[in-house]
Amino acid sequence: MAVGGRAERQYGGMAGGVSLDDYYSDCYYSCKSTIIRVAMKIQIDPTGFLPLSNLSLHVLLALGPGPSHGYAIGKDVEHRSDGKLNPTTGALYQALKRLSEDKLIERAHTQSSDGRRQPFQLTVLGKHVVAAEAGRLHALVQEARDHNLYSGSA
Repeated sequence: MAVGGRAERQYGGMAGGVSLDDYYSDCYYSCKSTIIRVAMKIQIDPTGFLPLSNLSLHVLLALGPGPSHGYAIGKDVEHRSDGKLNPTTGALYQALKRLSEDKLIERAHTQSSDGRRQPFQLTVLGKHVVAAEAGRLHALVQEARDHNLYSGSA
């Protein structure tokens, strides 16, 4: 089969040069890295993720200090909510999956000491979403204060 054009000129054809598979592989990775660079420059509005569910907000807050695995996140959520939120394993992992699909969290590059648990960490977008949600909640508290419906301290 005759192969012409840029691929043959650049790679010296199939005989004695690099195969078309290698050429297409190079194209794929070159295009993929370009797409990733372009995607990283796209600004995503964090308010599009609001309002967050209680569980989602608590999970993101649990990851604020750094990477953590599912069991530790669940315990942190329970502690942070004074026991009001005690997510079942299924609910917690469903929330982790959804937050991961939304690119608010990602698998951490580190492994736990036992090697079995996969830690998660906040993404930059996740941090912006938490900040936007905190601002939204702050505005609601301020609104309640302005209408003499809440007098608690900040």
